Amino acid sequence: MPNIEFATSSYERGRGDLPPLSVTNMVLEQAPTEKTGKALQSRMAVIDRGENMGSGPVAAIFRKDGVQSGDLFGVSNGNLYRVTASLGAVPGFGPVSIAGNEGGVMVAAGDALRYYNGTTLEDVAFPDSAPVTKVLAGAGRFIALRADTGKFYWTPVLASTVDPLDFATAENQPDNLKDALFIDDVLWLFGTETVEPWPNTSDADLPFQPLEGRVIEKGIRATGCAAAIGSTFAWVTNENQVCLSDENNIISNNGLQERIEASASVSLFAFVMGGNEFLCLQLDTETQVYQPRTGQWSEWKTYGQERWAVGCFSGGVMGSNIDGRTLTFGAGHVDLGRQMERLWSAGMPMDGGAARISNVVARVNIGQTPFLTGDYVDPVIEMRTSRDGGKTWGEWRRKSLGRQGDWRQEVRWRGIGLAGRPSFLAQFRVTDPVDIRVSGVLINEPGGGRQ
Repeated sequence: MPNIEFATSSYERGRGDLPPLSVTNMVLEQAPTEKTGKALQSRMAVIDRGENMGSGPVAAIFRKDGVQSGDLFGVSNGNLYRVTASLGAVPGFGPVSIAGNEGGVMVAAGDALRYYNGTTLEDVAFPDSAPVTKVLAGAGRFIALRADTGKFYWTPVLASTVDPLDFATAENQPDNLKDALFIDDVLWLFGTETVEPWPNTSDADLPFQPLEGRVIEKGIRATGCAAAIGSTFAWVTNENQVCLSDENNIISNNGLQERIEASASVSLFAFVMGGNEFLCLQLDTETQVYQPRTGQWSEWKTYGQERWAVGCFSGGVMGSNIDGRTLTFGAGHVDLGRQMERLWSAGMPMDGGAARISNVVARVNIGQTPFLTGDYVDPVIEMRTSRDGGKTWGEWRRKSLGRQGDWRQEVRWRGIGLAGRPSFLAQFRVTDPVDIRVSGVLINEPGGGRQ
């Protein structure tokens, strides 16, 4: 019963005529009970929380314990919301950032900086009325990046005013600042060509100072391309790579970098699902999700959309990038009221000659449907094959995943035929709203023939 490799990370490369490997709406995890030691699991479904923020899309959300009673804030269609109540307009058309402390909430979108004190939303008197590209909170202060400069400003502790003299310039290189994060008492400043750490000094006059000898010689692609994850950070560099912690730990593959470069819009944020942290990379026409624990990428999609319908995350809540809904992860496998297509592939290169493939067996969990009546009492899995490196595909062929409790259901496709150079590829999908786990794909199992 020979195993063939099933894809654990999505891959697509324009150059070199390499076959694509699809992993859609699935995540890899270690599985010591399986022969391969690994398994693909379906991602969790996304459900509507029933608390909309206007018409959307929701550009950013923020929720933190100790800030305005832990309420959810968001910017939707150019307005700041507190839960479902609009507080007023947020000017600007750039990436949106929201920050908060015990005093209130600040928000910026590439134009005037605004502050909400719990009662009113008003402009912050920023030096020279300059636009602000990013606002964040750290060491009890608000920190704001002045657009098209290397300067960042800060407020006094738990205050909202910005003194024109309370600023510093990231001076290692004369590059403009695009983004910033505050992690473990260190302010990380992302410029167009470098990344600099500025630790908190607790000095009232100069609360942040550069850490000498610790400059990362790669910049950031754009505002919104940096995300804190765990005790470190990831960012999309000015060379269209995704790096984790430092410039030498490149977690993107060549195919993904090719598509990042071609995308007009790029953003990166972190989220938590099932107790694990993930990175979400949003491009013009696709969403790629990275799990640091396994080092693997997966494409996530919402049915009927090119991308995953989630555009931001904070405090266990997500914002929709197609409308004004706020979302969360839920039970079951109905995704925003629609089906969720789980798709993966397996294959092997063929160096010469031809081989007869009498059957393909998918090692998946069977007999797991929760439905005793209706359309999904006997859910199905589908497979199609390609003999030309994924350029063309045959028709989808359906097999049963078994009724509830049918633990001995066999998922086997027979009579596959001949395969030769360059490769044999098989693609599998499940759209019925049932759990699916994949831990192996086998060919030419004994007892299989044409039926």
